[in-house]
Amino acid sequence: MFHTRTLIVVLGDRSITSKVDSTIAGFHACQVVNNLTPAVVKSVFDHNKNCVYFSQTMNPSWSVFNPIYIRLTRGDSVIDPVSPMLSINHVIEDMPKIFNQWEVDLGDHSSQDSKGMCTQSPDECLLCKIQKGNTEHQEHILYESKHFYVVPGTGAFFEGYTMIVPKRHIMSVALMEPEELDDFFQVLDDMRYLLSCIYGKPVFAFECASGRTGEGKHKTSIVHAHVHLAPTEMPVLEEVMKSGVRPWLMSPDDFNTYGETPYMLYITQDNEWYITDNPHAYFPRQHPRQVLANWMGDYAHYNWRIYPYRERMDVIADEFRSYCIEAFDSLPKRIQNNVRLTDSWRKAPLI
Repeated sequence: MFHTRTLIVVLGDRSITSKVDSTIAGFHACQVVNNLTPAVVKSVFDHNKNCVYFSQTMNPSWSVFNPIYIRLTRGDSVIDPVSPMLSINHVIEDMPKIFNQWEVDLGDHSSQDSKGMCTQSPDECLLCKIQKGNTEHQEHILYESKHFYVVPGTGAFFEGYTMIVPKRHIMSVALMEPEELDDFFQVLDDMRYLLSCIYGKPVFAFECASGRTGEGKHKTSIVHAHVHLAPTEMPVLEEVMKSGVRPWLMSPDDFNTYGETPYMLYITQDNEWYITDNPHAYFPRQHPRQVLANWMGDYAHYNWRIYPYRERMDVIADEFRSYCIEAFDSLPKRIQNNVRLTDSWRKAPLI
């Protein structure tokens, strides 16, 4: 699994390093420091970031941090694990290539951020299009309540991957109105019950939330709120902590106090809620998916944009509907009313 908390020492004359220090500082998982002491390095690592220091020479005392050294050049970059060289003219493009060989996560670069993404109209939003049945690919609505619908998730590298999506175009679930939040708790309970019956595993839920404005998110991010569901035995908090992210326990009753800034929400199989929204800390894109894929030994396939697994979405829909049809008479009345047993799911608006 790609990691952070690495000491990166950039070697070169100050006349050269001064040309790239602000550019390197633009990587979200990197923090440039002026002094290199154990306290400084620990502070940076505690925020799950890489510590970057510019120097003209190597210092043997830094070996305790297992640093990675790279040299700056005015010529072309040389991606070499023994003596990597970084061109001052191609920092944003080549630095990730150099550090991929050590599986070091540098994060997205600030030049790739979008601002004010909450202005995206529902007509442009993929999740709004799914609700309207106006998408390029066939989407399977499995469950629908007054305020939410549920679909198989793109990038299903594990069985039973589904998403709870609010019908209202909001940036995070923490921005829900009280009535929506009550409905969400019920939908979450219903889906956990159904998925655990189908796959024989408890369900982990998570959200990678954009925050009210969507600022700071990569331009390709989907900022309409959605909560992911994963049937899995993975020890959630243990594996999340191993990754370097340090979430804290919260009460669901306090959920609406979040949402102004991006956050990561982790709901364990025992319904313990953990969150991190520290704007000074780094958490990777698709972080919970990375953690789960790493635990499953399938880390290479966590990225849904590279591995959409659309055929597995059809399988999940078939498994879900087959179970609901077979067990329909034994299901609670509410679930009977909300499950969609075919793709002809459109109906009059719920009131």
